[in-house]
Amino acid sequence: MTTQPPSDKRQPPVPAVTEEFSNLEQDIIHRLILARRDIRHFRPDPISESVLFRILAAAHAAPSVGLMQPWNFILVDSLDIRRQIKSSFEAINTQERLKLEGDPRGDLYGSLKLEGILEAPLNIAVTCDHSRSGSFVLGRAPMPRTAAYSVCLAIENLWLAARVEGVGVGWVSILDPDAVSGILKLPPEIELIAYLCVGYPIEFRSKPMLEEVGWKNREQLQPFVFTNRWGNPRKLTEGRVPLLEQPFPKPDTAITQAAQLKIDRKTKPLGSLGVLEKVAVRLASLQQTLEPRLTQKRICIFAGTHGVTAEGISAYPGEVTGQMVLNFLAGGAAINVLARQAGIDLYIIDTGVDMFWPQEIANRPNFFMRSIRRGTRNFRNEPAMSPLECRQAIDIGREQAQKAHQEGVDVLGIGEMGIGNTTAASCLLAVLCGFSPAEAVGRGTGVTDAVLARKVDVVSRAIERHAATAAGLLYSASRSEATVDLSRHSEATAEELGFYWLQVVGGFEIAAMTGAILAAAEMSLPLVVDGFIATAAAAAAFRINPKSRDVCFFSHRSDEQAHGKALRALGVEPLLDLKMRLGEGTGAALAMPILEAAAKLLSEMATFDSASISGAIPDQEPSNE
Repeated sequence: MTTQPPSDKRQPPVPAVTEEFSNLEQDIIHRLILARRDIRHFRPDPISESVLFRILAAAHAAPSVGLMQPWNFILVDSLDIRRQIKSSFEAINTQERLKLEGDPRGDLYGSLKLEGILEAPLNIAVTCDHSRSGSFVLGRAPMPRTAAYSVCLAIENLWLAARVEGVGVGWVSILDPDAVSGILKLPPEIELIAYLCVGYPIEFRSKPMLEEVGWKNREQLQPFVFTNRWGNPRKLTEGRVPLLEQPFPKPDTAITQAAQLKIDRKTKPLGSLGVLEKVAVRLASLQQTLEPRLTQKRICIFAGTHGVTAEGISAYPGEVTGQMVLNFLAGGAAINVLARQAGIDLYIIDTGVDMFWPQEIANRPNFFMRSIRRGTRNFRNEPAMSPLECRQAIDIGREQAQKAHQEGVDVLGIGEMGIGNTTAASCLLAVLCGFSPAEAVGRGTGVTDAVLARKVDVVSRAIERHAATAAGLLYSASRSEATVDLSRHSEATAEELGFYWLQVVGGFEIAAMTGAILAAAEMSLPLVVDGFIATAAAAAAFRINPKSRDVCFFSHRSDEQAHGKALRALGVEPLLDLKMRLGEGTGAALAMPILEAAAKLLSEMATFDSASISGAIPDQEPSNE
């Protein structure tokens, strides 16, 4: 007979698996939901059978009560039938408008286009068959309307799938359902749920039409969320805090406008080089020239030992930090290969590595011994750094940015090495971006489920400990879903909050990268942010000085689970997504040639004028605004 070992009740639960969808896929899903629009203006182009099949297959994949799948989709392309439906709309629409006589909104209502029944190449009537699956459907009897609700889920699937295909959908609700049912000859047991206009739109608006025209604004989520009973408000902490929500400021300088005009006049369709064009204009603005250059490139790798590794939160022992520094100096790491390939100089900076360096290493011209102490303290139990140590670490990064600027470096990249620093970065991003520990913590060096759970617990306890001593910081009592509401701390400035959390849960190398960003901003030096750890440093820098975001180019979206969320919270878009999670500056090394290519396009590519090529036909090319 075998026996199971006694369970350790102190072991925290393993967080739910979150790796099924990559950060890029998560971003796309969120973007898709926010990009869905109710379309009224359509082009006449027909929808191909393959696209229509994919859209309807997505609808058919929707969940339904008792798996009864009660929907049918009536594809209406008959002009005669659509004219009859349009007559029903006009009759009901007239009645609706009469209800607004004397109302200031009456004229606005009359100006709204509320259907595209005849313009759209296809209409789809979506119905609910209440007789499907017989008299007993699992789960339907207590709430019979769940059959119709299931059809609504299919409609939403259809709508989102259409948006992915570039197809627009408009739901026409201003109809007489009995009249439409008669026109479509629906049997008594079949209920009309929706009448949809489907086709390629003239445009997908940036906002819903009713918001754009001022009919109604979208409400905030908070008033609609209760706890346990009606009317008992549930306070939710937003996934990102107000300071970090702001998009990149739009510079309004002569050089920026001139650079945009120059890139628009290149021998190409307007905007056809996509992100490269935006990068080129930003580089021109930073360097204040219409011929930006990124000839001299440098990446600084900041290294530091972390006291939190004592909690067993990494797949590798702490001494690997020093060993990897030696590997960088010997030229054998991934970053060395990528830097050589791209013509990038590498500087290695010891900010606080627990190691003694041989004299021949210390004398290397690209190695800087700036160690504050041999590793940070264990931030689960005490602040990782004293305020003075944190300022010293920030100054280490500032020194490297200033040195790069003085030596004519055109673009600077930041990378890091520090076993345990994904835990520090996760903790820092949790408090600065409003994530729970479970949302912020990932597998880092590839840890097991048990170690992942331990990381979540360490971050939770660290936030609890340090939030209690921060002036004005409020902490949610639930450790597993803890978030800090930074927007409520009127007595603490954004700068103080950024510095405080950097000091108590950061690392020497993270603070140094923060310093490099702050100094680069003061000199308008383009700076490439590497991956997850460097993004945490950027979050702190943006808190300390929001203008520092102007110089930052984010190289890639790493495969660390919270990186995509952090980038969204910071309002930035990375250049690459290669599912990397190595650090070391490897993402920055891959992104720098892209920035250099953007600069060369602005500087070297011919314009329509210089190449004697005719431009676009007036009014045929869309605006780039």
